[in-house]
Amino acid sequence: MSDIIRLILVSSLAIPLATAAPTWQGELTSPAPGAFPKPVPSTLEFQVSWKGMIQAGTCRIEFAPAAVKKPGKYVVLSNSASVGAAALLFTYHSNFWSEIDPATLRPDYFHAEETDDKEQVSTTVRHFPTKVESEEIAKQLKSGTSKKTDRVFAFSPMFDIFSAMLHVRSQKLDTGDQIVLAILPFDTPYLLKVKVEGREVHEGRKAIRLTVGMRKIDRKTLELVAYKKLKKDATMWLSDDADRIPIELRAAVFIGDVRATLVSHTKP
Repeated sequence: MSDIIRLILVSSLAIPLATAAPTWQGELTSPAPGAFPKPVPSTLEFQVSWKGMIQAGTCRIEFAPAAVKKPGKYVVLSNSASVGAAALLFTYHSNFWSEIDPATLRPDYFHAEETDDKEQVSTTVRHFPTKVESEEIAKQLKSGTSKKTDRVFAFSPMFDIFSAMLHVRSQKLDTGDQIVLAILPFDTPYLLKVKVEGREVHEGRKAIRLTVGMRKIDRKTLELVAYKKLKKDATMWLSDDADRIPIELRAAVFIGDVRATLVSHTKP
């Protein structure tokens, strides 16, 4: 379930500190945000299911929540959990916190707390001008033992889950447009490719249909590696209106067809 939630939540050229640039560097699109404005303070609630039939989890995302005061930062909060039969098979819940520069839509800080039936994992990611530093602390629930892993990825600019989401929705999103970003959702780097397939009506709403693909980036060689848990590019529909919020995400992952469907959108 943790891999599924991470997939759901999952935007000038990057400058690698390596002896040779990776071949995919030339594919990266400009990290500059587009003209479409950031979301106004709002809360999105999603239902996670298998093939839209069996409910497996919930996910809540808060954009710029009023209760959070971080001067000079655009904050995004999220929490998710497995429910029903899925919770019996695999217990999972998480809390994510992202601090984003409102002018550049690039992340400064990301923190995740995840718990399943075996371990608690705390991940902290800090973004700097030429690198990203991550710290992961995994605590085994049965034994109480902990393992700390510190990593540095010398590449910039990188995006997290939510800054990538904001960056993509800020663009023009004309049919055929493609956005390619280097992202570090947690402590593993990926190359994210988003393509605008067109506009259509989905779930009774005018929508922008996107395909979303990911490949892992090898930390040492910077070569691309297949992301085997995502069997093929996922499909996402954004509302084609002033909000541009996700209506639904469908992904063929290692356990089958998983969907995240919007069930509530509220503004204070």
